Amino acid sequence: MRELTFPGFLKSYVRVLSLTHSTGVRVLAKEAEERNPRLREPLYLYALLTGQTELLQKSVRGTTLAAAYEELPDNPTEMEKQLRAEPSELPEAYGKVWHSYLVYKKRGKRDEETKKLMRQQIVLLQAESGVSNYRLYTSLGLNPGNLNAWLKHGDGRKVSLKTARAVLEQVRAYR
Repeated sequence: MRELTFPGFLKSYVRVLSLTHSTGVRVLAKEAEERNPRLREPLYLYALLTGQTELLQKSVRGTTLAAAYEELPDNPTEMEKQLRAEPSELPEAYGKVWHSYLVYKKRGKRDEETKKLMRQQIVLLQAESGVSNYRLYTSLGLNPGNLNAWLKHGDGRKVSLKTARAVLEQVRAYR
């Protein structure tokens, strides 16, 4: 699986924030100015890192966004440098977008650690209550191979976080 890049994150982020679920800079600029102020900072970063700043500047000409965007770096490398800096010279909202990216990017590692801790708790509860893996996967309708690979061998790729939570709840119910 490829690692998430900041431009890739921004593309999905502006789509989610947009009321029209668009990634078109003109559409997003109009929306950010008129109805959706949360879109302003991610839109600038998205346009800058995808090479669409000229289009964005044309789209916001004569609006309040034009003045706000003029104060920002127009070089992608300089912008990323300022986003990474502590403390940043950029307005706080740009730092929040960067922080959201970092949190989203680290989600996989965090979920794996959570599943690992859940597995440890499930194994302990199974030993206390005598609940078998068979009982768990039949009552939850899970794939036996995947559940066994996770519980017996610790292969966290075999179950989702949602499934791990369901298994933990099921084991607790048998106590």
